[in-house]
Amino acid sequence: MTKKGAMELSVGTIVVLVLAMSMLILGLVLIRTIFSSATGAITEVDKGVKDAISKAFADSDKKLVMYPTARKIEIKQRTQGDGFAFSVRNLENEDQTFKYSIYVDKEFNIITKCKIKASDAEGWIDVNTGSIILGRGATMENPRLVTFNMPENAPLCTIPFVVDIKYADGSTYAADQMLLTIKPK
Repeated sequence: MTKKGAMELSVGTIVVLVLAMSMLILGLVLIRTIFSSATGAITEVDKGVKDAISKAFADSDKKLVMYPTARKIEIKQRTQGDGFAFSVRNLENEDQTFKYSIYVDKEFNIITKCKIKASDAEGWIDVNTGSIILGRGATMENPRLVTFNMPENAPLCTIPFVVDIKYADGSTYAADQMLLTIKPK
């Protein structure tokens, strides 16, 4: 009799182990899928953003369009990959190479208002300079995504960042401002 009870216990144990391992594997696959899709969403500008930027260009003769169009974003401390997008249209009569830079507005006294240096705030941006080549009358096919890596000790304040588009010779083509509000984690 004891042999039959021992056999039932070991079969039950094996069934529980098989179910537990199956659930563990399914959980790991689900977590991997979630994280890989989240990373893909961060690195690419989605179709909705592209459509909103295209619509903003269609409505006017703007040289520079930013998304969100309200030009205000909120990012929590210890957050990576959040930001905004911008696109440029060449309204000149010939092909142009434009250079862009993103920096803290010089008229904003960041040291007094946020207790941080402009260079530290600009260091949160993944890529804050680059160049764009556009044909006559063309707009950017893929808007540039400006992402921030917000540190844990980022001050809770609103910082104006300027998106500055210049011709290759250094003269200004277009500029606009995006307000970044840092929220607590």
